[in-house]
Amino acid sequence: MKTQSDSKVRVVALSNLEAMCEYVSGTCHTYEISKVSRSRIHVTYSNPNEYGYSNPMTAVFPCYPNGFEQYNPMVVLEYLNIIHDSWHGEGWQAFETLRDCPQLWRNPNTNQWQTEADITPCH
Repeated sequence: MKTQSDSKVRVVALSNLEAMCEYVSGTCHTYEISKVSRSRIHVTYSNPNEYGYSNPMTAVFPCYPNGFEQYNPMVVLEYLNIIHDSWHGEGWQAFETLRDCPQLWRNPNTNQWQTEADITPCH
């Protein structure tokens, strides 16, 4: 028997991923791009405990060249690996907030990354 699968995979530009990391980061839960290579993007998640230790975990996502901008690769938001998984095999859950981030666009008036609803509010 073969496994069946039919899914839509989200692909974003590196610049969008940077904006997404900033959007979902808070006072304690922080996301940042920690490494960019030709075929991989590393995003590090940190949530300090009561002793101030940051407990960093890193998700590795595949990427491929962007045909429009050489230094802005396209990132596939599918996990290749979770490095330093301190959640006993469940560290991927820390990155679901990032993967579920709403689409962000650059506001043409302010040049800030915002959701479509924030850019064009209803009257």
